[in-house]
Amino acid sequence: MLGIALFWGTMTVLLWRAEFGRGRETLSEIPLKTVVDRLLNAPDPSALQILQRGSLLGTLRWIPTVLESRPAGGQDPSVPEGLVDAIGYSLDLDLNLRTDADGPLGRLRVMTHVELDTNHLWQTLSVRIYQRPAIWEISAKSGGDSVRIRHEEGGNTVEQDYTIRDVRALMGLMGASAALVPLPVLSEVERLGGVGMAPRIRWNARNDWLRLGRNRVRTYRVEVTLLDTYTVVAQLSRAGEILEVRLPEGIVLANESVLPARGQ
Repeated sequence: MLGIALFWGTMTVLLWRAEFGRGRETLSEIPLKTVVDRLLNAPDPSALQILQRGSLLGTLRWIPTVLESRPAGGQDPSVPEGLVDAIGYSLDLDLNLRTDADGPLGRLRVMTHVELDTNHLWQTLSVRIYQRPAIWEISAKSGGDSVRIRHEEGGNTVEQDYTIRDVRALMGLMGASAALVPLPVLSEVERLGGVGMAPRIRWNARNDWLRLGRNRVRTYRVEVTLLDTYTVVAQLSRAGEILEVRLPEGIVLANESVLPARGQ
């Protein structure tokens, strides 16, 4: 579970951080903006299997979408057909995990929707955490001073707006599920509440190669060190599709399209 939470934080923070740390000295470095642009403009979603030493733990779907609109003169016949302006991006993540519990408690699902502007800054965020019979829903808007939290369980629903400063205390009530809340929320808590919750992160992004069977594929390699202890290494295709992510505790997220070539 720790490894899954680390991956979740890592891929989310990619959209809001601008520095990298250590990496292979023999490979050419690339800027963060290049990786983020490719991730958000990827033509296809990334469907990943979550494995731990060969055992299937769950799945993750990473679905980026470019938000578009017609330009102001869109109805003018002189405007070329199909011409649009990018107004931002949306990112949907659908995480399904198996846990050690029996029955409905043995399955955890986290669905996240983030909207970003053209500068990759988040504008709205919603997270739904399902672990039957409980459902948590968290929503926030950039620049706002409150977070809405909704809890359903046993036919009862509680919904309330909380100030950012209250969210830190509420995270404790969520137990281990709080580790799955995206870091944009936590960074807002830090910004408004003065609480040092954002983890220490060092980044490095470089051009690399990934061997798939007998072939080698050019990739972007992103290495992230969290809290000076945990290291996450991600391999992305040149088109922005997530091919492989290696986490602590022997956890690997492998793209379903490359699993046979990787021998998983």
